[in-house]
Amino acid sequence: MDIDWSDFMSHTHKDHDHTCLVTVPIFNHLELDELTKITELIKSKSFDKGELIFSYGEKSDTLYIVRSGQIKMYYLSENAKEHILRMLFPGDFIGELSIFLDEKNNAYAEAITPVEVCMIKKEDISKLMEIYPKIGLKIIGELTQRLKKSEKQASWIATEQVEKRILLYMLELYDSNEPLKPIELPMTKKDLASFLGTTPETLSRKLAYLEDLGMIHQLSNKQIKIVKMDLLLEFLNQM
Repeated sequence: MDIDWSDFMSHTHKDHDHTCLVTVPIFNHLELDELTKITELIKSKSFDKGELIFSYGEKSDTLYIVRSGQIKMYYLSENAKEHILRMLFPGDFIGELSIFLDEKNNAYAEAITPVEVCMIKKEDISKLMEIYPKIGLKIIGELTQRLKKSEKQASWIATEQVEKRILLYMLELYDSNEPLKPIELPMTKKDLASFLGTTPETLSRKLAYLEDLGMIHQLSNKQIKIVKMDLLLEFLNQM
């Protein structure tokens, strides 16, 4: 299908940001001149820590791409308890439900640090995928990986032992190419407890227990070092 670029570009935002696509994997296969055209369709917006990018049940017509900072996606249970679904980092995107399925947002998106996002309207991202089909394939690939991670998270929470949930999560973050490098937790321990389906108090107790067993060493609130991988794996196999 031939698309008139002059019509396509009529939706250009005056305050576009030409650097907004630098960290976005779904666009990194495009040529420079193509990226230049796309940046003119993008609007940049900043959010303070604790500010909502969008709320549960809202209808949206925008795809949000994280340029900087961190965002947590979560829902609230009937007793108003927060359950974290996933964390987003630079290059990740949200808002695809409203774009592709025309559905309301199924979670809250909250900035846990100062955040800057790139925003593309539904009509523009749809036209981009017609012109550059690989963008659609990249998005599908990302959504597939996201589904796999959600399934892993669900399987962890279904596991009764909190210790096992913690260890499986740490193995996800562990870099076998740098075995001596500490694991960097991408969220606070309060948020990690929510992500793993437990309480902050239980998480702290279990981490201390695993440390007493000699498997791990807590270097700080955000850094954990696996001391004995063989002991850790043996412990997991026995659970």
